[in-house]
Amino acid sequence: MKFDEFVHYVIDEARRGYEEMDKHWRPQYRLCQPCHIDYDFVGDYETIRRDAGHVIRQIARHGDGAEVPFPSADVDSPESNADESLRPFYENVSAQKIRQLLRLYRRDYEAFDYKIPEEIRRILRQRSG
Repeated sequence: MKFDEFVHYVIDEARRGYEEMDKHWRPQYRLCQPCHIDYDFVGDYETIRRDAGHVIRQIARHGDGAEVPFPSADVDSPESNADESLRPFYENVSAQKIRQLLRLYRRDYEAFDYKIPEEIRRILRQRSG
């Protein structure tokens, strides 16, 4: 499945109702209900190594003291450029579909203080002009 086909599928699933959506792409605020639960920590994928380290330290502090290593990965490497990595995925997605995705996940962006990636803004400017 190509990414633009996946985007179409997700948008189509959302039209049928959030409960019908697979939990992996259902808006997160529908799963974790940040307005109804007072979480004491919310980690970000972009800083997963640092955030996981914090959680592991908290668990160790209250547990048996066993050290749990976090798997090695480059997901939050300062050398990675998430904006640039979006380009090949969105190159065949229409501006209309991108706007629909932004509407679908708008409350996630607000609840978790995410910014719309500059690459997405650039693509929308190019396709709107």
